[in-house]
Amino acid sequence: MKYLYIVLMMIFVVACSDESQQVEGNHVWKEQTDMIDKAHDIESMINNAAQQKQQEIDEQTR
Repeated sequence: MKYLYIVLMMIFVVACSDESQQVEGNHVWKEQTDMIDKAHDIESMINNAAQQKQQEIDEQTR
């Protein structure tokens, strides 16, 4: 009976590992996180463009 508990615990530990969800370094939500990263990049571009436009407006009003 003691060995049964040990075997069950080993199966539980192996079954709950993250390795089964990762395939070649990718994770389950890879596509979604890639899209979020892309959105952050686009947001940065938009903020930079808005800042440059604001600087141009400030220079013209001087």
